[in-house]
Parts: sequence; C-alpha cells; structure tokens
Amino acid sequence: MLPITQTNSAAATVGVHDVELSATDDLQTLRDKFARIIVAEMYQFVGLLDVNGMMLESNRAALEAVGLRLEDVRGKPFWETRWWSVSPQTQSLLRELIRRASLGEFVRCDLEIYGQAMGEETISIDFSIQPIRNKNGEVVFLLPEGRNITEKKRAEAEIARKNEELQASSELISRQRDELQRLYDKLTEEQRLSERLLLNLLPYPIAERLKARPEFDADNIPEIIADRFPEVTVLFADLVAFSRFASSMDPERLVSLLNEIFTEFDTLADLHGLEKIKTIGDAYMAAAGLPEPVADHAVRAARMALDMMDALERVNQRCGYNLQMRIGINSGPVVAGVIGKRKFIYDLWGDAVNIASRMESAGIPGHVQVTEATRQRLGDEFLLEERGKIAAKGFGELRAWLLVGRASAARDGSCGGQPSIP
Repeated sequence: MLPITQTNSAAATVGVHDVELSATDDLQTLRDKFARIIVAEMYQFVGLLDVNGMMLESNRAALEAVGLRLEDVRGKPFWETRWWSVSPQTQSLLRELIRRASLGEFVRCDLEIYGQAMGEETISIDFSIQPIRNKNGEVVFLLPEGRNITEKKRAEAEIARKNEELQASSELISRQRDELQRLYDKLTEEQRLSERLLLNLLPYPIAERLKARPEFDADNIPEIIADRFPEVTVLFADLVAFSRFASSMDPERLVSLLNEIFTEFDTLADLHGLEKIKTIGDAYMAAAGLPEPVADHAVRAARMALDMMDALERVNQRCGYNLQMRIGINSGPVVAGVIGKRKFIYDLWGDAVNIASRMESAGIPGHVQVTEATRQRLGDEFLLEERGKIAAKGFGELRAWLLVGRASAARDGSCGGQPSIP
C-alpha cells in the first residue's frame, strides 16, 4: 500500500517536505498526511482564512511560486499579502469578497495578482472563497482558491483580437465586394449601352464579328471588314425639294419631322428585312440581301418602297404637308464593309449602288423607279410600267421602270399603289 519497504527499518518512512509517512501509520493518519501533501503540492493557490480574512494557512507550491514563506503571511490580512497587492481596487474587492463570504456566501470572480517573486509580472486567476461552517452552521473559516488562467485569458484575448481582425477583414471584403458589384453593374450597363450604340451603327452580324475579336476596342477597328455580295438590291429615297420646304422651319421642328419620317422608314426596314445603311440630310439608303444573303431581296425592297410612299402620305395627313419623295432601286453585286476608326459606318460600294442612286435622282416625284435588273427579279407580285430609257450620269442610257403597285391590289379592285404616268 505504501512506498515503504517493510523489511528495511531504515526505509520504513518516506518524507515529503515536512510530512513523514510511516509504515506504522493507521489509515486515518495516512489520510491526514496525504491531504497535507496534496494541498501542499497543488499548483493552484489554496489557503485558509479566519472569518475576518486573516491568513491561517496556504499551500507550499503557491507560496514558493511568488517567493514567500508561510511565516511571511500567517496572521496578516489576506488582502495585504504581497502577491495580492496589485492595486487598491483589487484590495478593496478582496475585502468585499471576504465580507460576503463571512456571511455565508460563496463568491467567485477573476482577479489579477502578482505572479513572480519580484512582483514584476501579473497573472490572471479564477478566484473563489468558500465559507466553511461548524456543526451549528456558523461560518468559522474561509477557503480561498485561485487557479491560474493567464494563458487562457491570453488565448481568449488573442482569439478576440483575431475575431476583430476577421470581422474587420470581413467588413472590408464586404465593402470591396459591394464596390466591385457596383463597378460590375456600371460596366455591364456601359457595355449594354455600347452594344446598343454599336447595333445602331452596324448590322447585327457585323457587330458580333467585331465583338468576337479580342483586339477590338471602342476606339479602333482592328482590321478591315469587307464582304462581296453578288445579289443585293439597293434602295435610295429622297424628299423632293425638302431644303426649300425646310428653310422656313425652326431647327427643332425640322429635326422632329425628319425623325418622324425616318423612324417610320426604320420600322419598315425591320418589317421587310432590309438593312438601313445611312441617312444623308433628307435622303435615306437601305439594302436587301446583306449582311445575310436572301433570295427575295428585290421583292423585299419593292415592298418596302411602296410602304414608304404610304408612310409619307400618312405623315402628310397628320401634319398637313404635301411632301413628295423619289425612290430609286437597283439590283446587282456590291462590296460592303466597315470604314472609319471612331465614327465608323457600314457602307456599300459598286456600280449597283451608283445606279440605284441615279434611279432616284432621275426619278419622278411620288414614284418608285427601278432598273431592268430589279424588274427581272420581281416576278408577278408587282405592277410596273415601262418608262423607257433615261440618262444616267456615268452609265449612259438605262432602261427604267416605274413600280406602280401590287398586282394583288389591282385584282382586288383597290386603289393601292402609285398612279400610272400618262
């Protein structure tokens, strides 16, 4: 039972500091001695006070940790022993805790005390005072205990500091994320605006070709975009004597009127599948069969031309004007491409374009004039009247036809289309 050799009388006792364990000790004596060893060797502080807070006893390990002996503290007020004298506030708190414990209350709190013999460093302890009562229930002693929680406090403080840093980082990340989202939304909106502007300038397939090129930016077309189309129909429209008509109008009304007319034409271009190329002053240019080739390009252009005449008549009726328009149409091969760097434009070149322009300029106000090449591609859907040969600058004489209406309208007995020329 005991770490004592029974056969060797010289080794019949074991000494632990001032406690002597003997093989002849009875059980109760051993328990008392063991209790003394346990208390003395406890790393944490444990002591015994009278009800007034005077030191009666303390464990050896706690005393040695701060360089004290029991003789230095026995009989002194507990709050005045050196390792407790951290501050007047701590002393006042200890006196209050002792008073409450002496009245029978178990008290507990965290305190800072001196933790080195020279008193140069403080430690944090989990401190409590347990009232000890006699058989009559009266408080006769106080049992103070203190457990070193300095590392725990430091760890908690470090965790709290890290949590604050993480919180600050999280808030910073959140702000940066929100800012990035705002920038992204702004960039997305600007991209949508740029794409809308791009589509207003260029046909959709051409705009997509430009956007697909990584070297493309808003200030530069990276390389030439040019395509040859063997079968296209080009349409030119011009308001007759519009400059003279507009000379008496204020600028706002003039622009408003042109916008109203050309917006109608844009709607018709979308309806019939033509690509608006550009407007120059009071002239409007469109083409069918590009940038996506179609077989019925001439038919599409003819349908749009007749509808353009009807649209202008509606504007006249709404506004009380008597505006007239000439439209020229021609079919044939063209070259189409994007020119310019910043204010770029999708444009057409070739004899087919120039002849369509001549058909318009040499046309008759209020009529649609088409070339022989276009007439051959129209089939039986439309009514045409031969005008004969006209002089076309740079091309000599060209055979021209007037597109006067739709054949279906004539069969129905309606008065759609243009009147014939006497």
